[in-house]
Amino acid sequence: MTPTPLLKFWLANLADSNCFLFSLTRQIRRVYFCLKKMNLKDLINRATVSAKNGTRKLRTLQIQLLGGDIREPIEHFEPYGFTSEPHVGAEAIGLALGGDRDQTLAVVVADRRYRPTDLKGGEVCVFDDLGRKVYLSRNGIRLEGVSSPVTVKTSASVTVDAPLTKCTGDLEVGGNIVAKGDIKDKGGSYSMAGMRMTYNSHTHSGGSAPDQKM
Repeated sequence: MTPTPLLKFWLANLADSNCFLFSLTRQIRRVYFCLKKMNLKDLINRATVSAKNGTRKLRTLQIQLLGGDIREPIEHFEPYGFTSEPHVGAEAIGLALGGDRDQTLAVVVADRRYRPTDLKGGEVCVFDDLGRKVYLSRNGIRLEGVSSPVTVKTSASVTVDAPLTKCTGDLEVGGNIVAKGDIKDKGGSYSMAGMRMTYNSHTHSGGSAPDQKM
């Protein structure tokens, strides 16, 4: 095979330190040896979580890489504002800094055993292994506590800004109820304000109205 003119020029000037090809060749060789030293096949690894410590400011894991290579403690990096405590047996992605498995970090931990699989395109779900979830579905936002209590706690106030709020079960209130509108019972014929007006104006056989008003 006859060398191309560019290849001939390159080969003829490799030893010329004033030629840009000489400098370029040195840079290519430097990158090649750096990559060879890094051991690219160890940069990204699949792993299984075999132990964890969530009491630290940054959780650490014991993970088993492919080939049965166990590493610990491995720092687990999570997005700001989100944290979870994975079960043993969860799967992880480990990044080995510089291809050195002694410098491995865990950047993703997932658990296919509990992940909901019925989401539609664009939906989001925060879930756990008990089936509880905060589900941003196409039809609305659902908070599913299954059989667990759901508590909203604050020393300030809670505001529900909606034209209608429904409660399908009993309602127990430990404080006062203040209504700026009418309150009606199951029958719905009279509001409390209407019953008060009827009582205050009623008489017995044409007598006087009640002295003590509601």
